[in-house]
Amino acid sequence: MQGKEAIVGKIIADAEEKAEKLRADAAQRAEATAAAAERAAQERLAEGRRALGREAEEIVARRETVAALDTRKEMLAAKRGIIEEVLSLALKTACAFKKEKYLAVLGDLLARYAEEGDAVTLASSAPVGEKELSGLKAFSEKKLRFAGKEDFEGGVRLENAVCVKDLSFRALLEAARSGLEREIADALFPAEK
Repeated sequence: MQGKEAIVGKIIADAEEKAEKLRADAAQRAEATAAAAERAAQERLAEGRRALGREAEEIVARRETVAALDTRKEMLAAKRGIIEEVLSLALKTACAFKKEKYLAVLGDLLARYAEEGDAVTLASSAPVGEKELSGLKAFSEKKLRFAGKEDFEGGVRLENAVCVKDLSFRALLEAARSGLEREIADALFPAEK
């Protein structure tokens, strides 16, 4: 499992630069949303106080609470959107690895998860082919077989008589998703713990 974490960590590290811009844009949008909600709440409060007495103040207080909740929901939605963009960017980054890096990642995945005699299916978009894949140390050591290429997002799939192991980049990111979401949120929104 530690290998998956190292791979996923590297993918996230590659995406951090682009994620910083997304965070700044989202923070700006969130501030504008919060300011608009605050202005609207203040306008509602002033109007309500002028028009009605104590009952109006209670209504205004409820509306302020609803406006605050709406603002928090919009902020949360904006943050979730940014986290989704970062994860999507991480997947795109991993799928676009150069040949040497791609082979290094595949070699690590095969060394950690392949069992002797497994059939290895390579992502059709991979920048490597059967020759490079079969040249990996783990490929020959574990007597793996090349099973062709299929359309999935990066990485490989391993298959034997007992199971299929989906080691596509998307599957690896999804398997680590909850931890990654926390790490991304902590990195992009550190003051909001």
